[in-house]
Amino acid sequence: MASIDLIEEVRKQIGYKPIPKIDPNTQASKPGERQLPDLGNAVIPALLVGFYKHTRNEIQATELINEDNPDRTLDILFGDQKNNIIQSVSGYACIPEEKAETEMKNTASIIKKVVQKEVKQTNGKTISAFFSDQRSNILKHLPVELNMGELMHDPAIDDRTNKMEGPMSGFMHTIEKIFSSAK
Repeated sequence: MASIDLIEEVRKQIGYKPIPKIDPNTQASKPGERQLPDLGNAVIPALLVGFYKHTRNEIQATELINEDNPDRTLDILFGDQKNNIIQSVSGYACIPEEKAETEMKNTASIIKKVVQKEVKQTNGKTISAFFSDQRSNILKHLPVELNMGELMHDPAIDDRTNKMEGPMSGFMHTIEKIFSSAK
């Protein structure tokens, strides 16, 4: 399995502007990076959190990656929180909810294509492992204003420690991957 920056790969395919990392201390974009919220800053990290959360179960991971209906993908990812997450993305990006939902469906399809290209055997185990490897990077780009931790019923998603970088944080994220992938 190739190690890629999933956020960057999806961003390039769609043509969004670079997605800034979030400073763990201020919970805002890091200094010198783009500060204005836009659609890409919200859609890609929000969807990838949904993909990550949904792929913790290998059976669900397989079903998700093989789902062909883009309308159903958001339901699968977010369940009863789908409308709240669409509202959150819409509010963050200052666009109508319908546009946010359409963009989320299109982006989810692109995420699946990228994953299918990068993960040679798309079975539940490899999909789960792929998203485990991406977790730290996803969370480093997730704006706290989206409230994804609350909406996904997982406060660790918005926790500052998940956005930290450096030698010690990198070491701790490595240990976290080992324990999260052990079954």
